[in-house]
Amino acid sequence: MQATAACRHLDRVLSTLAGEYGRVEVVRERREVEPDEYDRVRSRADAMDAPGGAGAWVRDPDGRLLLVETDEGWAEPGMPLRPGQDYVECATAAVSDLGVDPVVTGLSHVHVRYLVDWTDRPPLPQPFAVFEARGDGRPDGSAACAWHATLPDALLYEYLRESI
Repeated sequence: MQATAACRHLDRVLSTLAGEYGRVEVVRERREVEPDEYDRVRSRADAMDAPGGAGAWVRDPDGRLLLVETDEGWAEPGMPLRPGQDYVECATAAVSDLGVDPVVTGLSHVHVRYLVDWTDRPPLPQPFAVFEARGDGRPDGSAACAWHATLPDALLYEYLRESI
């Protein structure tokens, strides 16, 4: 998927989500990557017919937040889009895969990471829709995930701390 097609896809995603949820907050981030990673992500977007993914900020009845530990810090459960999947289905699948049954209650924001490399190619947008959800249950333990009453110090991105 060329950068121009990815930008058109991003416009469609934002328009569709705005139609469903009203105003959409967009958080933009520029991320420098090596040319091979840029190519890998672009090829994956071609194969999946869309770039990006989705996740959810899931709260349990006690108000705790479900977070997954990554190599770079704690974040909401999420995953890349699969063929034919919409963003809500993607977010729901990411949480369900952890053993928690989510109920999506709204859209928090769309985090758009613009991948750039030193070859001076156009930025490649990667939309990641983050939904708000309720859930209950015990994560199945197959991944490093847990309910948190307070946010851990090491977060994948600071926007999580500012928005919760």
